[in-house]
Order: sequence, then structure tokens, then C-alpha cells
Amino acid sequence: MAALLERESDLKSLGIATEGEAGFKLCLERKPDLVLLDVSLPKINGLDLIYQLRKFLPNLKIVILSGHRDPYTIWQVAQADVHGFINQGTPVKAMLEAIRRVAYGNTFFCPEYKAVMQDWLTRPEAFQNILSQREIEVMRYAAEGLSDERIAKMLKVSILTVFVQRRNIRVKLRIHNEREMMAYARVWGLGKAFN
Repeated sequence: MAALLERESDLKSLGIATEGEAGFKLCLERKPDLVLLDVSLPKINGLDLIYQLRKFLPNLKIVILSGHRDPYTIWQVAQADVHGFINQGTPVKAMLEAIRRVAYGNTFFCPEYKAVMQDWLTRPEAFQNILSQREIEVMRYAAEGLSDERIAKMLKVSILTVFVQRRNIRVKLRIHNEREMMAYARVWGLGKAFN
């Protein structure tokens, strides 16, 4: 992508980072107008990196360039208030046009992003319409196969709290067992963590 940008007269790459921590340092050092991020980055994931960058570079334009198109990821990106989302499979010409649109003050969200926002996340059974933020976290970790004890340590709550939240998740979603909960998590993209 950096090589492609270098060929364009109105766009220039100021650097590349392969993990979030290096990306953060690079942005603070170079102060770009726009940054392309994937949500899956080592050390600091792209979504956490957005919130850190916003503190120090509030006018930075942020575009997600990712292959993740599950409802949970799209919902997280929408919460992060980015300027664009480009699917990694987008043809180069369209990708450059999207970057230009954002660089010149507009937004760009690929059709796959819009479809998930309109077709999935507006459904009454969508996780964010039913579960609290903490219940979403518990469900994600449970879907990763973590024990209640491990989840409790990660979230800094008691094991009883995790047990109660898992029960509340089943009640709210009207599911009866762990297998049904895992199936729901898989459908909505809640079964994979980026860290």
C-alpha cells in the first residue's frame, strides 16, 4: 500500500508499522493527516489504538483497512467514530479513491460495512440491542473458551459476577445452554478477540 501511495502525486506515505505500539509512536512522531489501520494488530489492536491516537491527534483522519466484516467488528468500528472503512479485497483504484475522499474531508464506508450496519445491526436480536457492554465482554471471553475464573481475573470481577452475567446472557437471548450461546457468538462475530 505504501508503494502504491508513493506513485500518486497527491498522496504520500510517511511510514509503515506492523504493530500497534510502533504505529502509535510513528503517528506521534510524523503527525500524518490520515492513518490506515487494521483492527488486528499485535501489542495494541487497531481499535484501542484509535482511542489513544484521538487523545494526542484529535484531527487525525482514520480509515480502517480490514478483512474483518463480522457484525461485532463493524459495531466496534462504528463506536470508534472513524472516517472510513475499506475492505481489504477492494481493488486498488477504488481503495485510492476512498483514501482521497477521506483525505479531502469526506467519509467512505465500503458496501460490506454498510450492509452489516443496515442488515444485521438493526435487527432486534442483535447483541448490542440486548446485552450490556459487560455482558458482551463476558460472552466474547466465554466464546473463546475461557473459564469463569479466567474471565473474572481479566475483567477484575468476582467469579460469582461472571456466573450471574452468563446466566443473564442466556435469559436475555432466550438460549438454554452453552452450545446455543457459542452458536449465537459465532454468528455475530463475538467469538474472536483481537488481543
